[in-house]
Amino acid sequence: MELRKNLFCYLMVAPALLITLALGIVPMVTSLWWSFLDYDLIQAETAGETFVGWRNYQVVLSDQRFVTSLVNTVVMTVMVMALVVALGLLLAHVMNAKYRGRAIVRTLICAPWFVPPVVAAAIWVWMLDTDRSPINALLMDWGLIDGNLRFLTDTTEAGPLSLPLASVVAVRVWNGLPFVVIFLLAGMQSISRSLYEAASIDGASLIGRFRYITLPLLKPVLGVIVMLLLITGFGHFEINFIMTGGGPQDMTNVAAVYAYQQAFNFFRFDYASAASGVVFLMTSVICIFYIRAQIRKDK
Repeated sequence: MELRKNLFCYLMVAPALLITLALGIVPMVTSLWWSFLDYDLIQAETAGETFVGWRNYQVVLSDQRFVTSLVNTVVMTVMVMALVVALGLLLAHVMNAKYRGRAIVRTLICAPWFVPPVVAAAIWVWMLDTDRSPINALLMDWGLIDGNLRFLTDTTEAGPLSLPLASVVAVRVWNGLPFVVIFLLAGMQSISRSLYEAASIDGASLIGRFRYITLPLLKPVLGVIVMLLLITGFGHFEINFIMTGGGPQDMTNVAAVYAYQQAFNFFRFDYASAASGVVFLMTSVICIFYIRAQIRKDK
């Protein structure tokens, strides 16, 4: 009976495991293997036949464009994570409160989640177009600007920051915010209201209740959210690629877009795989630190 029960469980899990293996594990291992080969598709006859060791990683890490893309990846990931968590906490509080029209507010906050990143990027490309942007028209009507802002093409930069980078970050925050809000809302609703009532009786302010009750009890949820945002941020591709293609002048180029360009613009699958390998290493380090922290916490 026990064997039959276990067999049934394995059969139920098997389709998901096979899909993960076929679409996740096999491509990942194949890409890592290609990163150690000379895989230049322009030389199709010899592509993938010569083992070159760490040479592809040396070439990629010495490429200033890849270094720039790594810096942009880290900067954008940190900015998106900070903004999403801060705004998520605020909006989760708004969604958790009791007032008339709460269902409408929840629907509006969650609406971006139903828009695929590809569609969201296409919409915002139009919204941020220099000559046709309704945002520019609105700002000029209010007298805040004298001429059109070049949201996606301005080449003025201050260190790693620029208007195109900020615009892409804003779209990524807009598209990813509902996911975080729902996570945080679920965490807040698991907190007993009696704790807030007791704190109110003791004279705790709204900020005090948030600081000493909400934040400490949301730490496990926040830890998961931060880890997920870091992992998905380092590998993010769609919005950056569709909105700017990594431009202008590589200001919004990230590691995933760089890898795509190496593979499908320059036909260097070896360099693309090496770039992806660096991203894989970065995300693996984050996962290791998170797992170790969880193990220490459990002990």
